Amino acid sequence: MSASAFGGRQQEVVTTESLLFDAAERVGRIREGRMALHLHLSRLLPQNREDAKIRIAARMFETMVDAVRGQMFLLTNNDIVLICKDARLQDLDSIVYKLRALFSKDPLTYAESEDGQDRFVTYYDIEIEYDSFFALCGQLVQGAKKRIADARVAPQIQPLDAKNLTHVLERIGTTDIAGVVRRQACIYINEKMTAEVAFQEFFMSIADLQRVLAPDVNILSNRWLFQHLSQVLDLRVLSCLQDMPLRKQPAAFSVNLNMATVNTPVFQAFENTVRGKAGIYVEFQLVDIFNDLDGFFRVRDRLRAAGHKSVLDGMSPITLQFMDCELYDTDFVKVSWSPDMADDLQTAELAQALGPVGFDRIILSRCDTETSIAWGLQQGIRYFQGRFLDAMISAVTMAECEKSSACTLNQCTQRHGVITGRPRVECGDNDMLDAFPALKVFR
Repeated sequence: MSASAFGGRQQEVVTTESLLFDAAERVGRIREGRMALHLHLSRLLPQNREDAKIRIAARMFETMVDAVRGQMFLLTNNDIVLICKDARLQDLDSIVYKLRALFSKDPLTYAESEDGQDRFVTYYDIEIEYDSFFALCGQLVQGAKKRIADARVAPQIQPLDAKNLTHVLERIGTTDIAGVVRRQACIYINEKMTAEVAFQEFFMSIADLQRVLAPDVNILSNRWLFQHLSQVLDLRVLSCLQDMPLRKQPAAFSVNLNMATVNTPVFQAFENTVRGKAGIYVEFQLVDIFNDLDGFFRVRDRLRAAGHKSVLDGMSPITLQFMDCELYDTDFVKVSWSPDMADDLQTAELAQALGPVGFDRIILSRCDTETSIAWGLQQGIRYFQGRFLDAMISAVTMAECEKSSACTLNQCTQRHGVITGRPRVECGDNDMLDAFPALKVFR
């Protein structure tokens, strides 16, 4: 039947957003005791919006819908909205805490907005904030309509399979991988409370890699094929690091690698290039270690015998509850900061979990605020990474750079984070950019 059969109007598509809007209208008539929770999963980085994790998040809310006399809506943009009545705020907070742990690798779970608001979740007291909540529901409906319209004309994104993996691998051979390599300094703060760069971590920007290599393929959709792809990328990154156009080489390199990469000729060539000039830290993901525990121990011992350092990466308060880091005997353990860690109870739990490792062997990552540094120092942590420190490095650089009047702090931070490309070209003093000056005394 044609659209003209409906008076020339196209039939409206029913979305979860429109159902939410209808529910919000009904709730407006009886607002007493009602609350709403908006979980902003659409703000997660693309690589962290895995369907399986989104479904887990939805199921966690579904388990409490009856108890809070509520309705849950999983929106078309992956956001979750829960409308409930007479719910205890601590029960909602408990689920949100677990979800922060589920998505702990994403900065959304710990970074506040410029006005200090939580970017991961928003609560609404419908009795006094109904107008704001109802306006939000209207905006969500309009957003869903726009996505549906855009999807009708947008090219389809294909999942990663054996066929298009071959095409992606071919593109790797002709792509300047240096353009998607990023770097971030790890800062060591000594007993005198002065700071210096312990090493520079080099890693790939997955978002840029997706855009450059395969804009029409979701390279993260198949974990096992992506692991094969990442092994190939390991080799390209290591080759790239040997030819970096930096004015000053790092005191030490840190690289995220698959275990198999350590035994390749390319890694050996990288070792030979930096031997006697710089140290090497190799970071391993817990999932990779679990796949071949015996192989990990052999690789760790091989690195140690060569004078390199091993790092157990990606730990969080949740993962520390289920595993003993000390068993892996890595030189360092990297733990992602979360504001929840400042809670006295969680601090005590972390002290128990990390005490056998030794806080002097902990690298606290994702330090986006001064609070994270202060907390870490109180525990005896000496190694820190994160955007707060990136900004400090840029501020000190600009204070000493004669060309800084032509730059902003954000520009300087962005230029520190790349090894090639337009941001470096636009910098007026690449010598200053690569120097990574010592930071001022911490108060």
